[in-house]
Amino acid sequence: MENQSINVETYPEEENGEKSLNQKEVEKRFEHLDLELLSDVNLRVHVEVGKVEKLFYDILKLKEGDVIKLDKNIEDYIDIYVNGHHFAIGEMVVVNEKYAIRVVDLV
Repeated sequence: MENQSINVETYPEEENGEKSLNQKEVEKRFEHLDLELLSDVNLRVHVEVGKVEKLFYDILKLKEGDVIKLDKNIEDYIDIYVNGHHFAIGEMVVVNEKYAIRVVDLV
């Protein structure tokens, strides 16, 4: 059996023990990677802001401007799914007058 070595990278740590990289360090670490081979990979990403159960009859009565109350508050975390698998949690933010999701944690 051939000897194989594993290269383990460590990240600089802050005083409180959390991992910390600034944007330039992140770009430097990934600049040698050729991500072109992934350019044609399609992933389905969807976010779940909240859920509600309604009768079909009630859905047929909906009209423009109606409000549908969801089971989550605006401050609650949002679930992010990639190809149907729970991938991360995020929070709603407004960027340049558009709604966006900030990833808070990976699942």
